[in-house]
Amino acid sequence: MQLTLETERLILRDFQLGDIEAWLTITSHPKYQTFYPKEECSPEFNAHLLEMFVEQSEQRPRTKFQLVIEGKESHQVIGTVGFRLEADNQASIGFGLAVDRQGRGIAVEAMSALIEFGIGQFAPTTIFAETKAGNKAAIAVCRRLGLKQSLTEANPIEDMDVLRLELVVTVD
Repeated sequence: MQLTLETERLILRDFQLGDIEAWLTITSHPKYQTFYPKEECSPEFNAHLLEMFVEQSEQRPRTKFQLVIEGKESHQVIGTVGFRLEADNQASIGFGLAVDRQGRGIAVEAMSALIEFGIGQFAPTTIFAETKAGNKAAIAVCRRLGLKQSLTEANPIEDMDVLRLELVVTVD
């Protein structure tokens, strides 16, 4: 069963193999690649990722949700959001958005819907994101989602600090 979530402006749905061209267009933009290791920027790597996202959508029980962000009116693939159940009842989140769609609240809108879904399905105690310290836009999105910085670790391989931001989930 394919997952589809809708927001006011967006459709969030499982990746399909037919999304490859749009996915490679998004991930090949130099500005998009700024905060990814060089080896994760090749078309081959990103094609493999898309195949993995499709495979994850078919797993049962399902604990990994990497969804396409699609414009509701245009039906154009404009990014991705992810929610992955991890050990110790935690969930990791992540997102990526086409460069020409950044700065419009799309990532917050999409992640809010996916987090709500994930909390409803799995009731994690903590939701976290990890990003490079220089990724101010991603940090701002995480903060708008209610995540707070919990840890900074040096990553000598990439010569940049990695921030961990967390949201402790409380049940009403």
